[in-house]
Amino acid sequence: MTHNASNPGKNRRTVMQWIGGASALGALTPLVPAGAQTPDAASRNSPAATHALPPRFAYVGTYTSDAPGGTAGGPASKGIYVLAVNDGGWTQVQTVASANPSFLAVHPSQRFLYAINEIDTYQGLPTGTAEAYAIDERSGRLTLLNRQPLSLSGVIPAHLAVSPDGRALAVALYGGGAYNVLPIDADGKLGKVSGIEKETGSGPDAERQESPHPHMVLFDASGQRLLATDLGSDRINAFTLADGRLALLGRTATQPGGGPRHLALHPSQRFLYLVSELDATVACFGYDAASGKVGEQRQRIATVPDGFSGQKNAAALVMHPSGQFLYASNRRLKSDHPMADSVAAFRIDASSGTLTPLQHWNEGLRFPRALAMAPGGSHLYALSQKGDTILRLRIDPASGKLDQPVQVAQVPTPVCLVFA
Repeated sequence: MTHNASNPGKNRRTVMQWIGGASALGALTPLVPAGAQTPDAASRNSPAATHALPPRFAYVGTYTSDAPGGTAGGPASKGIYVLAVNDGGWTQVQTVASANPSFLAVHPSQRFLYAINEIDTYQGLPTGTAEAYAIDERSGRLTLLNRQPLSLSGVIPAHLAVSPDGRALAVALYGGGAYNVLPIDADGKLGKVSGIEKETGSGPDAERQESPHPHMVLFDASGQRLLATDLGSDRINAFTLADGRLALLGRTATQPGGGPRHLALHPSQRFLYLVSELDATVACFGYDAASGKVGEQRQRIATVPDGFSGQKNAAALVMHPSGQFLYASNRRLKSDHPMADSVAAFRIDASSGTLTPLQHWNEGLRFPRALAMAPGGSHLYALSQKGDTILRLRIDPASGKLDQPVQVAQVPTPVCLVFA
């Protein structure tokens, strides 16, 4: 997406005609033949879901101001949308006012939700903010606990992650060229920023890589190491986290001009995958779980099909819990190619980690900025930022391919989905 620190709302930037039948938030619109399995509760019957309970509530982050391209014609977004996940469809529980809550994360205890506010000014100062919410166990409703400013000049936060022990929140600051750490108190509230790691550098794309642009943070299974992307400087950063502070562990250079965006770790912790926004590729790296070091690149493969024409614009990257499949999204910018809005599916080789293309899915997608995996891996959810919809796609457990599309909800400018 295109980011512009001077205007936070404009920072982040052959579909079938099927949406018209669903006009209300939470409407369930099947796009599958009669008799096909459609409810989210199908995850209970999936072999991969044996150890995963189906989610009760879905939390959707949105853009509330000047989202690129605007909505599909509906009302402007108001903040975080809370939806109950029922067999008969998703129904709205609550709408929480929040400024550009573009990414969300759930605490390991499932008792708290955290959001970043993708803004560049707060209380007259150049900074973004992070919010903490309590989750009501029975209703799923959110109650604001507190809102903390990020480091000074730490504008346009792009991503956040909660440490596995639930004691720290890490944030990537796209506009601020930095990473922040905030302590999480026992009551779920966020403390003041305790750790700051400021970045330097640039890349060959003069428009998008004029300076560092941290884009994602990801804890490994140990919880003591943080992996992070820098779209502006074409690198993956690895940090250690101790006593609320970050220390640089190493840097791994990526394809010049590629624009590293999001990461996904294989369940074995042996492979690390990177989707790059500007060149629409996925790269596979080795990962040493003992040391936390990123190894050499093993493969780099396109997320768009051969013969793709126009501007490339990759976005999300999601790992299947089985470790067998990987999914990446592409968003349409300046392209007339039918797969400009699409989800690319890959099979993962268990021994080498390398990828084999399986499928490109484009039905019902309009600027799919975010993907989310159903607990257990029975379904993949695609959020159409410019279509105001959330689409559920069944994942074939044997092949990893996507089918049986179902629209589960309409939400203005949806850009993040998490479950609790």
